[in-house]
Amino acid sequence: MQNELHKASVWILGKWLGRIIRYDDRADARTDLAEFGAFEANLAEVTVVDHGADFLISRWGAEIGMLCGGNQRNRRLSELPRPSRGQLRRICVRAMMSRAPAAENAVWAVRGGIWECVMLALPAAGNEDGVSHLLIALLFAPHPLFTDPFQPEDAARAIATPSIDS
Repeated sequence: MQNELHKASVWILGKWLGRIIRYDDRADARTDLAEFGAFEANLAEVTVVDHGADFLISRWGAEIGMLCGGNQRNRRLSELPRPSRGQLRRICVRAMMSRAPAAENAVWAVRGGIWECVMLALPAAGNEDGVSHLLIALLFAPHPLFTDPFQPEDAARAIATPSIDS
């Protein structure tokens, strides 16, 4: 599964790079998430606030909400639930400071599932003073070692149900 996530990441990075080459003269061009086709639901756009101390989410893909607690539009990254709060903020800071794409792999335990995640932060707009907007991609798939999500009610039911050997 990790191979497919990396292929998708490379494809998104290629689209982003093509956009940068086409619009290099427009510092604050709004990112058209529809350009990313099926991955649009895995994308978000954030605005740098407080000189990079936090990031305000201006657009939020539907698929990201599955792992990050629903639609987070018009909220700050610092308000997201864990584990997304720290890891997404970390790659956003790296991309903002380096003015270059940042990527990170992670394994998240969310809502009874174990997920392989690839996160990208891509500078989308800025000027000579720095990056003002970032495009975030969060790609994820069930972890291959944990194909069946663990549900707490399943464990309670297993404890309450006597086995045949008892």
